[in-house]
Amino acid sequence: MKKIVLLITFFATSLFADLTWVKYSEALKIAKEQNKIVMVMLSKEGCPACEYMEDIVFENEKVMKAVAKDFIAVHIDIHNDYIPSGLTYIGTPTFHFLNKYESKLDRIDGGLNAKSFLEKLVELTEKK
Repeated sequence: MKKIVLLITFFATSLFADLTWVKYSEALKIAKEQNKIVMVMLSKEGCPACEYMEDIVFENEKVMKAVAKDFIAVHIDIHNDYIPSGLTYIGTPTFHFLNKYESKLDRIDGGLNAKSFLEKLVELTEKK
């Protein structure tokens, strides 16, 4: 029952608000159940490119809809959170995209504008 309530809440907030970020382990479960891609954002406090992604790119309506439709979003602070094995970074932000089997589909190092990020999301949905 808890899972159903969590999923309903997840969908409702995904459609009508900012991105919903979930924990990595929960994202993997949801991805398997719904055949979605896990999008992991590695960031750190005070990172200008990370703030740009959060404040500008993830506020873009087309980006939000694309993420809500085909992705499960995970946010990991590299200084305060556990980083799962294999999710490496050179700088922040770094995005890892994983299929439902936890295999890497792609990686983005650095920030992108909304148009370029959306193009990458569309490309990734074709890979899954």
